[in-house]
Amino acid sequence: MNNSLQEYLNFANELADAAGITSMKYFRTSLSIDNKSDESPVTIADKNTELKIRSMIEKKYPSHGILGEEFDSINPEAEFIWVVDPIDGTRSYIAGHKDFGNLISLTQNKKPIIGIINCPAHDERWVGIKNLNSTINQKPAKSSNVTNIENAYLFTSGLYFDEPNLRSAVEKINNKVRYFRYGGDCYMYGMLASGLIDIVIEDTLKVHDYMALVNVIEGAGGVITDKFGTEITTDSQGSVVASANQELHSQLISLINQ
Repeated sequence: MNNSLQEYLNFANELADAAGITSMKYFRTSLSIDNKSDESPVTIADKNTELKIRSMIEKKYPSHGILGEEFDSINPEAEFIWVVDPIDGTRSYIAGHKDFGNLISLTQNKKPIIGIINCPAHDERWVGIKNLNSTINQKPAKSSNVTNIENAYLFTSGLYFDEPNLRSAVEKINNKVRYFRYGGDCYMYGMLASGLIDIVIEDTLKVHDYMALVNVIEGAGGVITDKFGTEITTDSQGSVVASANQELHSQLISLINQ
């Protein structure tokens, strides 16, 4: 790893530390809940966590861009852009469920080079770096060797599928897999990177929802693309298919696009 990438990685971990502290400050407390224009909930915890991350980035790397969930983008045409979801899984967070997380990614020319899935309530952090092995709490993270859909464990976000064709394909895959479960927020991608489950399929995601996942999944030996099998960038359109390995992934993409 070159010195610049190591510096960015160290800072990304500092951001994750700060995000974890701020979000846990409000976890399982009485919170006022507002609804955004898309009817998704937002709390002071979401906003203050993102503000903390933004202030740190602006101080350390003022020329870098910031793309977050709760506030307007900064320097969106910059070579380096930090993509942030302060609390992924706000509904889980509000309900006191531990599967929420802080998602932090650094992209270079629209492609991810560092990704962190930080789940402070579980005290677990997955770190992915482009072309390097992923870790879970500084130990190696490795996806499973399950190569057949029939033996796979599938997690999905459930009913959030915009396109009928994708919804239909997921229903067919659900009937093929060994086990499936709805829900899990970003934590299910960490589980995939750790070899505990084998497939995650989602739709209607935004860039802050998926960008941090890419390096973590790929560095653990998995594959993550959109529903067409195309690599994920900041220009992707919201569908995500993540698999434990290329053989399993190829079967899924084929089924989805029949």
